[in-house]
Amino acid sequence: MKTKLKNFIKSNKKLFQLFWFVRKKQVVSTLKKNIIGKNNKSQISFLSNFHNCVLEIIGHNNELIVGECSEFKNVKIFISGSHNKIVIGDRVSFVRGGEIWIEDNNCSIVVGDKTTFENVHLAATEDNSEIIIGEDCMFAYDIDVRTGDSHSILDASTNQRTNYAKSVIIGNHVWVASHCSILKGVKIGNNNIVGTRSLVIKSFLEEGCVIGGNPAGILRSGVTWERQRIKPNA
Repeated sequence: MKTKLKNFIKSNKKLFQLFWFVRKKQVVSTLKKNIIGKNNKSQISFLSNFHNCVLEIIGHNNELIVGECSEFKNVKIFISGSHNKIVIGDRVSFVRGGEIWIEDNNCSIVVGDKTTFENVHLAATEDNSEIIIGEDCMFAYDIDVRTGDSHSILDASTNQRTNYAKSVIIGNHVWVASHCSILKGVKIGNNNIVGTRSLVIKSFLEEGCVIGGNPAGILRSGVTWERQRIKPNA
């Protein structure tokens, strides 16, 4: 009965917003801001909650957009550079902390509606790189998603850098289990599962797969997943 009521509230947008508004009234929202620079903007829905969070911006013309009914607990949002953007959709949650991190210029991090995180580090570093995460994804804890390596690797014979940043794109309804790293240039298709302790260094555009290992490969195809833990003979 309790599960049915919860699902009914979630499926009705207006009812969910009302429930969230009442719940928000019982919580003190804390987002400490430290912003240095010009024309930096934050557009945050009054229906979203922040608990012990920090927003730090050093640069110009940066933007943070947060949709309705999203929740952040112990999260640091950091931008160093200019013309960067972070967009968080509706009903997104960061349950156990984490970091949303941008360095350099013209970078973006976008998270789709109803995506949830236990604890994650999202890092878009180097000019023009981005992280795009789709809707209804589920991330566990101790997860690292990054577009770059933060430092330079050079070819010894030419002294030219070989490890420039590349964007990361994760589709809709993707489950990423604990202790995973998803590195630069990776694209993951819709409705996939990334197994625990996986190191993902190449793209998997197929859908309905279990991806796992170090380095990650396809372990199984023809699957889907649900958040609900289905019991035997249910």
